[in-house]
Amino acid sequence: MEEHSPSTAATFAAQVRSVPGGEHLDLCYSCGTCVSKCLIQQKLEPEFNPRRLLRMVMMDMREEAYQSPTTWLCSACDLCYPACPQKIHISSLIGAVKTLAVQDGWVSPLETVQVDEKLCSGCAICVMSCPYEAPHLIHKEVDGVMDRFSEVDASKCMGCGICVAACPMGAISRPGVANADILSQVKIKKQKDIPSLVVFICDWSLRADEDVALLETFPANVRVIHIPCSGRIDPQLAMFALASGIDGVLVCGCQPGECHFKRGNYVSQCKLSLLDQMLGQMETAQGRVRFIQLGTQERGCIRLEVEGMLRDLAQLREVR
Repeated sequence: MEEHSPSTAATFAAQVRSVPGGEHLDLCYSCGTCVSKCLIQQKLEPEFNPRRLLRMVMMDMREEAYQSPTTWLCSACDLCYPACPQKIHISSLIGAVKTLAVQDGWVSPLETVQVDEKLCSGCAICVMSCPYEAPHLIHKEVDGVMDRFSEVDASKCMGCGICVAACPMGAISRPGVANADILSQVKIKKQKDIPSLVVFICDWSLRADEDVALLETFPANVRVIHIPCSGRIDPQLAMFALASGIDGVLVCGCQPGECHFKRGNYVSQCKLSLLDQMLGQMETAQGRVRFIQLGTQERGCIRLEVEGMLRDLAQLREVR
């Protein structure tokens, strides 16, 4: 990453304290409890370490702090907050460092969403759905007429894909989580006497290595599709799976208060609950779409949920 001229301040630590969220910098005594609760180090980046970042701040290591993956990867889920003995929102401190980095010209290394203005209607649904206030509306002149479009602040976007699912026009995309990317994986070699199941699972909902490894051992009638957040799944994807002849769809998200992207599980639950109510009007379709929430401290639940839904789908087959 290129070097940038730092903002003027007496010290880097003083500047962090001056940013909303950074005022509790001196309360942290680097116990490391937050690291033990965070899933980023386990699942995404071994170098993620909040206490190391805050030590850089105190030692006036500005460039090193801006280069640290910790500055950019914290999603402010606050899973660590209840465990902090000082009751500090570590995410707010990290956010203060990120704010200064952006002010000094640094660009987030994360892969963010893109908006196709040709498709965008300016409805602002993405603005309302984003947990990070990354999308915002802008006004532009097009062919002599003022129109409005959504624009995404790359410094705020965490790439969760919630806005991709929310956009009714399909104007927002991100490589790897676009509809075409997900739908291409919804392929199961269906067998006459065995129900087929698609499992959309949030990458952050399982902590135990044994549970993660289990996902690769399900038989051919079960297709597991990894998604960055359960909020990325919309009714359209579930309906496509059912329309292709697949018997059921299971969406696995995080428990309330544990969503890595703040409220993606709540968004998904609302959408899929509405879909389930709609399918409930058709006797043979009820129960074919299910949303479950897995706690990060739970073990073995994913096996029980998949096996249980396969049994229910087998009974539905008999009814049909």
